[in-house]
Amino acid sequence: MPLSERERKVLQQLERELFIQDPELARQLESGVPVSGPVQPRVRDVLAIAVGVLLLLLAIPLQGFLIALVGMFLAGHGVFAHRAYRNESSSRLL
Repeated sequence: MPLSERERKVLQQLERELFIQDPELARQLESGVPVSGPVQPRVRDVLAIAVGVLLLLLAIPLQGFLIALVGMFLAGHGVFAHRAYRNESSSRLL
């Protein structure tokens, strides 16, 4: 179904605004080739949480306060980093 003249103008205006606001994303969308970055934040955050919980569980029989502290920090960092990533990615969709 072809676009009406008004719809074409609105689409062109949106494209111009995208090029102004985020030229890198506009070029990526224009080329159609996705740019793969480093390890996805989701995977990294889930691994941080898992290792943190494992360190916490390991600290119980070893009675290692420092191990438990590192585990808590790592798990907490993973949780907060994942929440920040989710908030950032959901705001990009809006």
